[in-house]
Amino acid sequence: MAEGADIREEIKKLIQLQELDTEIFDLQSKKETFPVRIKEMDDSLEAKRSGMKEAEDELKKTQLAKNAKETDMQAKEELIKKHDGELYQIKNNKEYQALQQEIDSIKADVSLLEEDLINLFDEIEKAQARCEEEKRIFEEEKQRIEKEKQNIKAEEKALSERLNELGAKRDDFVKTIDQGILGQYERILENRGRVALARINGEFCSECNIHLRPQTINEAKLKKKITCCESCARMLYAED
Repeated sequence: MAEGADIREEIKKLIQLQELDTEIFDLQSKKETFPVRIKEMDDSLEAKRSGMKEAEDELKKTQLAKNAKETDMQAKEELIKKHDGELYQIKNNKEYQALQQEIDSIKADVSLLEEDLINLFDEIEKAQARCEEEKRIFEEEKQRIEKEKQNIKAEEKALSERLNELGAKRDDFVKTIDQGILGQYERILENRGRVALARINGEFCSECNIHLRPQTINEAKLKKKITCCESCARMLYAED
């Protein structure tokens, strides 16, 4: 502390400086949340994208199963036609009955395939509806996030401008403060974050709420020297 420094005036300046620093700290803290918020939004959108892709994959899988069933059924129907033509060429009754049984067996398979296809068509309809719903959800989330990102970008710009304004104001203001006292204040601020100066609230430190010794309170009120809280090490001041 420079010789002859008026502690009372220096403390008043520190109180003003702390108002600046508190606003700077809060704005900077808010600015640091923007990347986190953007990541959360990106993760949310990716989850919606995954839901949409999962629905699309399920639809493709069901369509492939339908196509395979249709191909199988077509092959069996062609085989039935082929065997139907062969029936008229068979003269042996035993061979005729054997071929007829094979035709009936193939027809039974075709019947089962038809039932499977009916179920698959129902599944495809549901899968298509789910795809549309997941796509709608994704697009709504995408639009919401794009709008929110624009808001964050605008907010970040305004916040950065305010921080620059406060920073310039602080740079000018600290030149008026005793450099020894300023150095002590800034060391405390760096260690404690946000608040380096604590008001005496009755018999307690307003920041850590520790009960202060009467001697400490008297020293702070006399304002003959910088007095610090024995618990949190913040500079103490008593309101006039």
